[in-house]
Amino acid sequence: MIDYRGFIRDNFLIIDEAGNKMPFIFNDIQEKYYQTLILEYGENLQGIRENILKARREGFSSFVEGIFMADFILSTLGKIPIISGQVVSHKKEEVKPHIKRSNLFLDSYLEKNGISRKQFLSQDNSDYMESVVGAEYYVGTAGAKTLGRGGTLQNLHWTEVAFYPNTAVLNAENIVMPAEQQIADDIGKIFRESTGNTLVDFFATEYLDAKNAPPDDIKEFKSRFYAWFEFGNYRREVPPEFQFTEDHKEFMETHGLDKEQMYWYIRKVLSKKGVTKTGEDKLRKAKREYPTTDMEAFIMSGKMYFDSEAVDSYRQKVKRPIKEDLIYVQTV
Repeated sequence: MIDYRGFIRDNFLIIDEAGNKMPFIFNDIQEKYYQTLILEYGENLQGIRENILKARREGFSSFVEGIFMADFILSTLGKIPIISGQVVSHKKEEVKPHIKRSNLFLDSYLEKNGISRKQFLSQDNSDYMESVVGAEYYVGTAGAKTLGRGGTLQNLHWTEVAFYPNTAVLNAENIVMPAEQQIADDIGKIFRESTGNTLVDFFATEYLDAKNAPPDDIKEFKSRFYAWFEFGNYRREVPPEFQFTEDHKEFMETHGLDKEQMYWYIRKVLSKKGVTKTGEDKLRKAKREYPTTDMEAFIMSGKMYFDSEAVDSYRQKVKRPIKEDLIYVQTV
């Protein structure tokens, strides 16, 4: 049995939003997700296959990379089999934060236990680590030539997969699917984690396919959505003079929000006006990055024939039927 939460809490440091190094204690949404994983995969977290659709800065990348670094260390200590893990980002400039965070996790463990990196690692490059027993940890970009370098993997983290290259030559499906074949069935962990982009890209197709599968259709991957309001940090004190509109009140009632959550959403999302430098509508972009529903995460990008906000508004008002059944009509 592996207590990942306890190992991460006791050994890893993380940099908080104020820039301080703190013990890595799961936030509320990370804890909620961890309990879900334990319930469905067991405490050793084997055979994980997950599509995670989420809002910005909820901590899923930190969570997954903490799990992967724990595996890297535990395998080096001989507590679990040798692990080869990869973290794959969507563009070069996003690789550095993942490398920095992973190194902080490792360094905080080594410092606490009086071990030098030279004692622990046989290879120590900017994007690749190999431990003295052969465990591997690699951070790179989608489409990099070094992707899949080990031939066999156990852990694979696709971060912001909805924003991977999308050309005829290089696209998410051709990057993701072959690399995942390096991991044996029911072994290791595959996390596809992203905010939404479009309704027709690889990630959206995979997410919706698993989500909408009938009960008797067993899918390899499970789809999860974590709305912005599920993260406890997304709230703000309401000024005494502020008055909520009827639309605000209806929105709060529909989604079960309190006033501090609603006020945060007004300031962070609903107040956005105008267009970005690239010509994207700021309000639609904000709703995509802090979605209230999973469909909102997908339909707020790109251009649609019908207005995307109107489509989402009508969709939310649709009620499920009291009963569903097949009706057969016999013709004469």
